[in-house]
Amino acid sequence: MHQEAALSSSRPLWSVGTPGLGPGQFGGSWPTAEAPPLVAFEVGADDPAEVWPAFHPGPWDAQGGWRGHRLEIDFTVPEPAPDSPAEGARPAAGGWLLQLFLFASHGPCPDLAIAWDGRHRGGFRPRIVRESRAEVWGQSPINGHARVDVPVPADWLAPGRHRLSVTTTLPGALDGDGPPAEERRRHREQYGNWFGSGFTWDCLRLLPAGPPPKAPTSALRATPFYRTVDGVSCELFDLTVGLAPGRPAPRRALVRIGDHRTELDLSTGEPAAQRDFGQLTVRFPVPEPGTDGGRSAPLAAEVRLDEGPATATEVFPARKWTLHLIPHVHLDIGFTDYQGKVIELHNRNLDRALDAGARDPEFAYSVDGAMVVAEYLASRDARRAERVLTALREGRMAVNAFHSLFLSGLASLEESYRAATVAARLRAEHGVPVRHANLTDVPSYSAALPGVLAELGLDGFVGIMNHARGGNADSDLLHLDSPFLWEGVDGTRVLTHYADSYSQLRFMAADPQTLDGGAQAFDRYVARYERADYLPSDLALVGTHADNEDLADGDHGFVARWNAVHDWPRLVISTLPDYLDAVRPLADRLPVHRGDGGSYWEDGAGTAAALTAEHRLTQSLLPAAEALTALLARGGAGLSPRTRTLDGAWDDALYGCEHTFTWSHANAHPEGHQVHDQLDWKRSRVHRAHRTALDEIRRALSQLGDLVTTRGPALLVANPGSEPLSGDVVVELPADAVVFDDEGRTLPAEVLTVHTGGLRRLRLSVPEVPAFGWRVLPLGGGEAEVGPGGAEGSGETGPVAARPFAEPPAPPEKLETPRWSVEFDQQSGLVKQLVHRESGRALLNVASPWRLGQLLHVADGPEELTRGDGSGAFAGHHHHGDTFAPLPTAAGRTTLHDRLPPAPPPALSVTPATTRAAGVRRTHDGHRLRWTGAAPHLPAVDVELLLRDEDDRVEVTVTLEKEAVLSKESVYVAFPFAATRPTVHYDRQQGWIDPAVDHPPGACHEWLTTQYGVAVTEGGPEGAGVVWSSADAPLFTVGDIVRGTWPTRFDPASGTVLSWVMNNYWPTNTPPSQAGSLTLRYAFTPVARFDPAAAGAFGRRLRHGLLASEITRLDRHRHGPGPLPATGTLLDLPTPPHIRTTVAAARTAEGLLVRLQNLSEDEQEVTLPHPDLTTAPEARALRCMADERPVAELPLAPDGTFTVVLRGHGVVSVLLVRG
Repeated sequence: MHQEAALSSSRPLWSVGTPGLGPGQFGGSWPTAEAPPLVAFEVGADDPAEVWPAFHPGPWDAQGGWRGHRLEIDFTVPEPAPDSPAEGARPAAGGWLLQLFLFASHGPCPDLAIAWDGRHRGGFRPRIVRESRAEVWGQSPINGHARVDVPVPADWLAPGRHRLSVTTTLPGALDGDGPPAEERRRHREQYGNWFGSGFTWDCLRLLPAGPPPKAPTSALRATPFYRTVDGVSCELFDLTVGLAPGRPAPRRALVRIGDHRTELDLSTGEPAAQRDFGQLTVRFPVPEPGTDGGRSAPLAAEVRLDEGPATATEVFPARKWTLHLIPHVHLDIGFTDYQGKVIELHNRNLDRALDAGARDPEFAYSVDGAMVVAEYLASRDARRAERVLTALREGRMAVNAFHSLFLSGLASLEESYRAATVAARLRAEHGVPVRHANLTDVPSYSAALPGVLAELGLDGFVGIMNHARGGNADSDLLHLDSPFLWEGVDGTRVLTHYADSYSQLRFMAADPQTLDGGAQAFDRYVARYERADYLPSDLALVGTHADNEDLADGDHGFVARWNAVHDWPRLVISTLPDYLDAVRPLADRLPVHRGDGGSYWEDGAGTAAALTAEHRLTQSLLPAAEALTALLARGGAGLSPRTRTLDGAWDDALYGCEHTFTWSHANAHPEGHQVHDQLDWKRSRVHRAHRTALDEIRRALSQLGDLVTTRGPALLVANPGSEPLSGDVVVELPADAVVFDDEGRTLPAEVLTVHTGGLRRLRLSVPEVPAFGWRVLPLGGGEAEVGPGGAEGSGETGPVAARPFAEPPAPPEKLETPRWSVEFDQQSGLVKQLVHRESGRALLNVASPWRLGQLLHVADGPEELTRGDGSGAFAGHHHHGDTFAPLPTAAGRTTLHDRLPPAPPPALSVTPATTRAAGVRRTHDGHRLRWTGAAPHLPAVDVELLLRDEDDRVEVTVTLEKEAVLSKESVYVAFPFAATRPTVHYDRQQGWIDPAVDHPPGACHEWLTTQYGVAVTEGGPEGAGVVWSSADAPLFTVGDIVRGTWPTRFDPASGTVLSWVMNNYWPTNTPPSQAGSLTLRYAFTPVARFDPAAAGAFGRRLRHGLLASEITRLDRHRHGPGPLPATGTLLDLPTPPHIRTTVAAARTAEGLLVRLQNLSEDEQEVTLPHPDLTTAPEARALRCMADERPVAELPLAPDGTFTVVLRGHGVVSVLLVRG
């Protein structure tokens, strides 16, 4: 930076920083021993990146020592150049303008005391403006930008040396003294300035300007504060007088507000006498003009300074606000510490909450996850358990209906219901009321949640968001509309509040809290809602604590101190349902919002791709285990489902979508033990759920295999779904084994792999299996291996031979199959174009730089930029006292990590895998094409394409080996579908989302997640296109890779779908690298138009298929007729098309829990037979909640049927009980 040699009106004399470039320009630090802390800076000599602190604490900042901090800036005003006009020596119009560009980033923003050469002193109160949620790293609901303009007379800055000082102060003060000693409570060192008070620098500059004002100005406003003065309820008003620099200050002000007149003495008091420029603010009481507690009509007002003219204005009295302070500690299962320690800390917090309630009967506490109460009951004696249960019953504590805090787009529909199982047990077994659900930290929510909550009997939801790496410039809009009614895709509505963060009291009023700091914070907070279209006079302050923190580490007396001074706003300690109850009477007048928040934070699934794939598989297997075990128990053979084991598996599976992956410092310290240990804890739960599902399925198939009719060893194929299904199963059989169909014909099969000793992995095409049914396929050949090394021979012949891939000497140009014309790219060998022969449609965009199934490795910058201990202003993590939000370490600060203006865009390089054609082979049902290759840090990549003869379904399988690297990277698989005006739909647990239409403000548009499918059509839903499904990797993008643009609308450049398999972009609690093997299964098919029911069914077929188990001679010695035929069904429950049915053993009664899901958008009336009526005449059908609470008995018609009505995309749960 250079001192300007000459002055002009278009450029500053000097500038420290550049407006808009943010705190990254600064890198100094404050001395800790000086009182007051002071940093000296010489313009033109010192580098702000080394000397100037980015964060400037104020006197409410405990980490800063409860005192103002001063910057002293020395600079020179040059003499006029000899050959320049005289006016070049100083501003031509006779003045200067000092501009301070600030970001009010932390808590209550301090006032500023500014002095010139120690002779001229003035005070300023920054006016904070928040126009968007652009700076998502600033988590306080009241942060925003400020520009302070300080006019300076020219003769104050004559040519020569000058010193400017900027000191943070308490309101109205000119010194740096802090709050009263009695308010300086214990400082929590672990948070540093994170919950402090101060601002972040953007720029300070001095410009030539016109002359300063010659007369004082005045501004009058109503504050939201009410006090009783001499027995009269008064509203407090602020009069701010702008002083004319260098001119006598006014000595008094005559103020009229409505019919009330008051005279204010402006001359008394030390601050007034000491200042000769700047602002002077006086707060004074006025008897309140209205008593309705709402926003009143404007009042005419006028202000007269001394004998000057009266300035007319109008003021709006503020409504009387009730602020619901909601004590709450956020539950991260891991993150700050090992999971076992974290769970025990939350257990102790229940005791801490009881202790706080004993000291203050008004205290209340909201438990962030039901699993905390369950863990407490399991680890405490009966006496302590009963204390907590009593507090929950009495409403002094409230518990979240959800087990823990999950990423709602990653959870399956059944997982979303099972997430409320723990709370349902608390309600049923202990009489605990469960009145709300909340998801904390997670910044986006599936549009299926209102329907899920309605089916759980809940009408209140609180989304407590963290917008770090989870927001865009529009993300404030729904906060400002909260509370509102959130309408789901099925038309159900739930009362909803979106909080801008948790720890809101600390973020706004700093920690520890002071009365003046709270007043400054609450003034700014309620001002955002003080508008005619905002109905409630109740506002939520969600959270007194941070992540996994001791509840005793906090100030529980602030509410009493506040209410002793202020009548309004009144602070009340509430639970989350208490707040919802306060605003519920307005529900029919609240705004209604629809839509899906997209998939913020769900990109974490790509940081642990193998774990995610296992979790996705478990989501498919657990419902199958539930169905098989429940239906077999109905058969009268004395079997019983292991419901406790299955319940434990559901709880374990939930950790697969719980929002915490590993240690908070994982990317700063990638070698740390906690990184791997915490991830292993999460992985082990998912794996345990997976193993449980497999065990219970295999147990059930073994039970079924003992009941069915067989002629000898056989393959038992089961269909746990509600529709008849034919399809593939993959099994391993000895070399000479043969599978036959019902009529003794060899079943078509493809040999996928031949292992040592001839053991073969086969893909068998199985004829239709009934819904909820089975089919026995006889085995011949070498299926009966026994003992170590012994085997029985077989006289059967005809094993399917393995057909090798025919590797061409050069990549072919084209391939014709019964359904497809295939064109190949000569460079990569991969498919360049697929033409559907029946329709003549070309499915792929040949202009795309990527080919079908091509794996892409994307690097962010050079490889030497690895994760690890960083340095500089943005290193580290907020839990260790950093000034800023969690930011990247040595790998660099770009917009890829967060929406962080003005961070630069990432330097991404895309490297497609190099591939070669391994060949084509004819299968029994089509053509299989195979390619092999490699990419950076992916030494082995295999791509296979299966084109069937009798089905338009195209299947793509990608297998890869990944090396662990710390450099920032992503891995994608490309599907370059052709669409010039793409319309995209992706599915949620219920219904489909068009992100261009159905995303509300603030939603994630850059990446998305799918349950079962994505549709890309041309020019709207009626246009032709494709339906695409991903079994193992839920993340995808459309049109381009993720580039960190954080768009505010969805507008893809093309129809290319990119499966986003892997990334390590997160700067905090996700694995910094990943390695190992991964198999990814995809399918797509052409469609004439978007049909949501058909698209959903297509995707489900990829993830929910047939199950197979071998019935060996060891399993069953005697064969022949059994209680069950060779083919049949366990449940005859015919459902209409587009109705999906799942069944499970009821937990609350003897019978079946049946869920009916409408996959279409139209309301459907469904009539079903009660399957037990013939054997149990007292059988009943009960409409119930998803957690089995009965709602109403469904009348049975004379033919034994009952009827339910399903909304479009709706779900109905029914209990079929035997008596």
